[in-house]
Amino acid sequence: MARETNLQIKELLEKSKKILLTTSKQTTGDGLASSLAMFLFLKKINKNCEIIIDDFILPQEYSFLPQVEEIKKEAARLKKFIINLNIAQTGIEELSYDVDGQNLKIFVSPKQGVFTPEDLKFATSEFTYDLIIVLGTPDLESLGKLYDHHRDLFYQLPVINIDHQPANEQYGHLNLVDITAASSSEVVYSLINDWPEKLLDEKIATCLLTGLISATQGFRTAKVTPQSLVAAGELMKLGANRQNIVNQLYQTKTIDALKLWGRLLSRLQYDPRLKLIHSKLNPFDFTESNATEKDLGNIIDELISHHPSAELIILFYQTTNGQTQVLAKSLSNANLLSLLKPFEPRGSAQQVGLTLAKNLEDAEKEIIDFLTQQIQPII
Repeated sequence: MARETNLQIKELLEKSKKILLTTSKQTTGDGLASSLAMFLFLKKINKNCEIIIDDFILPQEYSFLPQVEEIKKEAARLKKFIINLNIAQTGIEELSYDVDGQNLKIFVSPKQGVFTPEDLKFATSEFTYDLIIVLGTPDLESLGKLYDHHRDLFYQLPVINIDHQPANEQYGHLNLVDITAASSSEVVYSLINDWPEKLLDEKIATCLLTGLISATQGFRTAKVTPQSLVAAGELMKLGANRQNIVNQLYQTKTIDALKLWGRLLSRLQYDPRLKLIHSKLNPFDFTESNATEKDLGNIIDELISHHPSAELIILFYQTTNGQTQVLAKSLSNANLLSLLKPFEPRGSAQQVGLTLAKNLEDAEKEIIDFLTQQIQPII
């Protein structure tokens, strides 16, 4: 089946003139790295393509990835509005326009005669893109405004869905979803490696190995398979520097960030019955460590590495205004948007954030008590 899907993807790519690449707004290292790998691959086969990730902010630890500066954070000019004026009988003497508040006024003076309403027609152009590739994203809603504001784009254009998550909703016209893979980067590796020409190079390999390492916490999680290790070995043969990637991802934290992480890890709790890890931080922790919320990058993945058997990870931290922020990530089929719906979560099915107008202890108790009642039938 995967072989047949690869051939169908090849046919679509060969026909396409301009391709849109994207991944979840709650960008993971794997989603980012696999998107860049696909971007570099498409450029190598002479395809016009762009990467757009809604409101993208580049995590510092991934700034070493090749051509990461190419990523855009919003879509522009997906279509053009066309005003068609028949000038066969009149010609044009003068053309000008004026912006009056919220109105655009266009002034056209004919050389002879007058224009009539029948001379004027309106239309929209075709979409800028003719193919969409979504990577490492369980559902289209996870794309944020790119999907919310441009749903017709996803309804009218073919979509290739590349992922490894069991919770993937198979929303693509072509779905290359391999739940036995440890990462989306591994799926992309298989696709490119199956190409008739040998197109994998050092830059693509660096992106793919970065995605693999990020998704598996340096090959420390239970998701790692023999196929993952074989892929990693081949990518290193192509020039991907494993040690440099590990250094960039895990050994470039500031002392302040490490202090904050230490406080969080010291409070780590694990419920084996629910396969739930959770921990918390209070405002005093941020003050004493001289760290900020920005230093929490990758902390969810760090918690996973301490208990690879966990299926749900939750981080609570209280802000200076007395509210509590909650970050949650599911490693199973549990849909967190549905599971935590009473708390108005934001994010994707696999990873959400939410805010509670309560102190840290009360918020933690409410969420954990709620999950204790709800989670068993779902996970």
